Amino acid sequence: MKRTRRALKKYQDVKRAALKQSLRPSSGFSCVSYDNLASWSEGIRLIKGRRFSLADRPHLRKLYNLDYREINIVKGRQTEMTEFALNWLLFDLTRNANTIGLYMSDRQDHVSIFSRLRLQGAIEQSPYLQQQVRRGEHNVRWQSFVNGSHLYMYSGWGDFEAARSIPADFVVIDEMQSQNVGAIPVVKESMAHSRFKKIIKIGTGSDEGDAWHREWNAGTILGWDKRTESWIPRPDVSGMPGVASLHIPQSMMEYVNPNIGAEIEQKKMTYTHRNFVNEVEGWFYKGMRKPLLESDIRALMDRNLDFTAAIDIDHTMPVYVGVDWGGGLQAFTVAWVWQLINRDLPRFQLLYVKKYDDRSTEVQADKIITLIDAVEADRVVVDAGGGPRQVEKLSDRYAERVFKCHYLSRPEQPFEPISDERRINVDRTWIIETMIDLITRPETRDDFPHPIPRLIIPGVPHRLDEIEWIIDHFTCIEAETSNAAGRPRTIYTHPDDTTDDAIHAACYAYLAWLLDDRTRWDWVRFG
Repeated sequence: MKRTRRALKKYQDVKRAALKQSLRPSSGFSCVSYDNLASWSEGIRLIKGRRFSLADRPHLRKLYNLDYREINIVKGRQTEMTEFALNWLLFDLTRNANTIGLYMSDRQDHVSIFSRLRLQGAIEQSPYLQQQVRRGEHNVRWQSFVNGSHLYMYSGWGDFEAARSIPADFVVIDEMQSQNVGAIPVVKESMAHSRFKKIIKIGTGSDEGDAWHREWNAGTILGWDKRTESWIPRPDVSGMPGVASLHIPQSMMEYVNPNIGAEIEQKKMTYTHRNFVNEVEGWFYKGMRKPLLESDIRALMDRNLDFTAAIDIDHTMPVYVGVDWGGGLQAFTVAWVWQLINRDLPRFQLLYVKKYDDRSTEVQADKIITLIDAVEADRVVVDAGGGPRQVEKLSDRYAERVFKCHYLSRPEQPFEPISDERRINVDRTWIIETMIDLITRPETRDDFPHPIPRLIIPGVPHRLDEIEWIIDHFTCIEAETSNAAGRPRTIYTHPDDTTDDAIHAACYAYLAWLLDDRTRWDWVRFG
């Protein structure tokens, strides 16, 4: 028995010595008793086998050591905020025995990625963290520590219902732009008996004026001062004591990536304005209640350009048709015919637009068939919901040249072609915002003094009576924020006494082009 005890003691001594050796300066680690988050993270964490470093990241080093009970961070993508959240939780939980950490994101699959990839990856690569966790005592929603602390990881779905039963001390809420901000008190009440009560909220920008924007503005706004390399409170804004709000756009990664400026300019050219503001600049999108004005549409009209007769169309570039069905009373069937004239931007020229007031579905279908044949359309997308008989008739005649479009609310997958059914599922908000971007963000060129519209509309004086009606169809749409199912997002409506058929016909024509050039939507964030 004594020999067994001696052998066990020797084994434990060897194991402790090996751990101590792994933490000596020669291995890149100095000690394990760090007094702040920045030095702890650099001393303890490894990423892909290399020591975690905040070198060339002065804005992050100072962020790591901010001392506020509540921090709001609005940020661009790929700004290393998830790593910050993980380090913050691990630092506090391993230093404070018998405490509870809580990580919440908008969806369970995001929580799983954080748990399996981020958390377990950090533990597996760090000899120190391996000694701090109870091996085998974890799953995708829970990790225990040898000091009696626990980390729970749940979705914020259902107004943070999962937080009600967890007496948390340290909380991170991720993807705030997709959470029900109004339910934050549920999380804060779970911290009521904690002596720490620390919470960090992180997310990209959303809509200016929405709940996340108001939450961020409620704090003391800290701005980054490059001269002093410090976060400084804005003197003109007074926020709640103990609450800090920071803005971290992708451009702040210039310390790490000297080419970030050029990369951002490239994104500016290819992303919609909303996505660029939210995802890259990490800021709140200032959407007007009326996102399109009459002046926006008139700026697209070329006074020297007339409708193009079918016989005069040059088919060296493809022609696309979009059709929105209507009954001919207030809502009309509208056909939108345009041609791609620049592949790289892209840029389109409207060749012809027409509204039909026929109430007969057979007559509507026959007139659209005549139009498609005349312009020799390369691809046609039609509204699936408004005209089942018309869609059937066109599909029988044109087969794969015609796709029907179903509008859905699917921000995670905004464009889904289903070729064998000749159907596409499209997020309604996404395609309308894409059209708004096409209209309001013209091309700027150094060799041309004025911005060039990416949509050109015929505007010769004698044609105005036949074209100006589309202005009302585009400018009637209104933007509002919906909190359906606790997930805030922008939706577009129009007053009951107006109609928006033309803008949808244009959206369908754009989707017809996307079916031929699908790489144009590979920037969309899924999930």
